[in-house]
Amino acid sequence: MKNLRIVAGILGLCLFLACKTKTEKSDPASEGIDFAEGTFQEMLDRGAEEDKLIFIDCYTSWCAPCKWMEKHVFVKEEVYTFYNDNFISYKIDMEKGEGPELGKRYQVNSYPTYLFVNGRGELIHLAKSRMEAEAFIGEAEKALDPEKAFGTLAGKYKEGNMNLDELTAYATQLNEFRDPAADKVLSEIMEKADEQWLRSASGWKLISSFVYDDNSELFGFLDRHRAHFEKEYGEDAVSGVYRRAVQRKLYQYSRNNEKENFFRYLDSLKALHASPRDIALSHCQFYLQNTDEKAFVSASDEYVNGQLRDDEESIAFIARSVLNSHKDNKAMMEQANKLIRIAYSMAPDNYGIVSTYAQILGHTGEREEAIKAGEKAVAMADTISSKVKKRAVQNLEEIRGLK
Repeated sequence: MKNLRIVAGILGLCLFLACKTKTEKSDPASEGIDFAEGTFQEMLDRGAEEDKLIFIDCYTSWCAPCKWMEKHVFVKEEVYTFYNDNFISYKIDMEKGEGPELGKRYQVNSYPTYLFVNGRGELIHLAKSRMEAEAFIGEAEKALDPEKAFGTLAGKYKEGNMNLDELTAYATQLNEFRDPAADKVLSEIMEKADEQWLRSASGWKLISSFVYDDNSELFGFLDRHRAHFEKEYGEDAVSGVYRRAVQRKLYQYSRNNEKENFFRYLDSLKALHASPRDIALSHCQFYLQNTDEKAFVSASDEYVNGQLRDDEESIAFIARSVLNSHKDNKAMMEQANKLIRIAYSMAPDNYGIVSTYAQILGHTGEREEAIKAGEKAVAMADTISSKVKKRAVQNLEEIRGLK
């Protein structure tokens, strides 16, 4: 009997340990990209020894997108499995320790920035900004592919040894970084490209990346060969490029108060199956840009009660646009007050909406309620970032100073 109790106890302990291990492995808080500790030189030495690239997460303490990536992307199994298998991962605060020097060395000027360097410290690839898991893995795959890695492409470009496909890969990545050099590379491509190449996959990549205006040479080519591109890449993808060009024109016509042209292009945007948000924001912006209070009130009411009735973010965006451009216009601000109240009732825990609610109420004479909302925004900002907190405090001080 005693032996049976001992065996049972051992089995119970084994079961407990097994369950505990299983629980720990399923806890996302204990999993993620395995960031190594040490100096940058130690990472380079390790990369050279293991023949692996070093992935560097360049962040700051106040960077909200950095925090979002850490919370929502780095902890996804497909992400940390790929990164842990293929890279030595390292993260560094760009305002502390070695951060400022590395920022100068690799020209890091926005956050987050992701560097991929080899054991010699040579930049192989880089990416920027917040992105979803699939795109983040895609950047890692580019780093591992010599034909797609940004640093490799930049080196080949300096040597003057690139074919059209490589130039396109380089130009599109420059364009993603909003680097002015992208236009120079685009011009070089257009000097060399013929019609057959422009109809290829690389040609489509160039078109989908660089068409912003319906007066451009690339848009003209797309328009002449629209059926081909729709067959190869789908109507929705092609329509997306058209929508981008149309929205650029809408902005120009709105700014210049070209009413007839604006509404002609707005109809084109609708025909291209643009989202209700894009249509509503463009339409309302026209009346804001040209200070047509009556038309703005009518249009914004129609959208809020119709296509945007479940979209508190867009409703708040319209209200915020009034605050930014017409805070001294009584009729416009009364409508903004109405809109932000609707948005706030739908999402009282959304920081952006709470902040806008506080500011608009402050400017429409509801000081006490505005201060309460401003204090709420400050408290919410504590959980976001120090930069957002600073801005929330400034907004609250401004509201308190209003009469």
